Amino acid sequence: MKRPTEEDKPKANKKQKNDTIPILRGRFKQRWLTKHSHLLKKSDDVTGLMVSCSVNAETRALGQVSTCLEHYINVLFPDHESTWTRFEGKLDIDEIDIEEIEQVEKVEDTEKVEEVEKVEEVEKVEEEEKVEEEEKIEQEETEKIDKEEKKQTEIERKEKKFQAIDAACGGLVFYRFRINVKPTEFIIKLMDYMKSLPDKEREQELSKIRHCSRWIPLDYICPATTERIGACFERVRADYFENDQESTEDTVAIIIENRNNIMITKAEIIQTIAPLIPPKYKVNLSKPTYVILVTVFKSACGIAVLKDYYERKKYNLISYCH
Repeated sequence: MKRPTEEDKPKANKKQKNDTIPILRGRFKQRWLTKHSHLLKKSDDVTGLMVSCSVNAETRALGQVSTCLEHYINVLFPDHESTWTRFEGKLDIDEIDIEEIEQVEKVEDTEKVEEVEKVEEVEKVEEEEKVEEEEKIEQEETEKIDKEEKKQTEIERKEKKFQAIDAACGGLVFYRFRINVKPTEFIIKLMDYMKSLPDKEREQELSKIRHCSRWIPLDYICPATTERIGACFERVRADYFENDQESTEDTVAIIIENRNNIMITKAEIIQTIAPLIPPKYKVNLSKPTYVILVTVFKSACGIAVLKDYYERKKYNLISYCH
């Protein structure tokens, strides 16, 4: 029997359908995502939300998370306030008040009039100069208004309650919180609210976030080094594990997730965190009271203390609501 040649074999269809615009490169990343290193500039007060999705569906998930956050922050926390502050000083000499310039020019004009004899030719020259100055002032005022409008547009962009930041990992979307609401408080309230909705309304709301899976709140963010993780966990211990009780029935478990980072291992993170947990908290890996979730994504490390971790389906919003 004659073997089939390469020409006789059916050619495979090499055309692949992209689910969405690639988020990890190109103009989309440059225009819509803040650099990953921005998380480490003010890491002591940075909080945020990390949402997992299918690879190549990041841009759709990005829009769905943004819409969900903007809507439900007003529904669940109507009294929230922005915590982002901007520089209030004068940034450029062109931004000096026009009124000050006009006052200086009026004084100069008055001195010139007193010194120069009231001659018709001189008055004509002065009038011409004054007209030119007025035109110049009008032009400066117009330029100032344009600058203020441009500055206001930039301020409105910067004063957004949530800021999309490059997670530097496929299948992840990260939003920084710029409000006085903890990500853990927001996510727990959001999950309970959605689960309490009537079936039809709940399905409609879940369909709006169908590309999103796990919604992991991160209340603490630091550089992904053992020294900084240990220092950051001191704050976590002060907030959650330090109290006057000599004994407790609460149990803990440490879960490590490491993405796109080969400089630190799970064992090193556990060896850094475990000694800092008070001995009265026993370890229970199957059904812990608190899960200390440490997630490393590239050069950043996020830490959260999550209650009912497995009962809430590892904070998978759609699975939990179903």
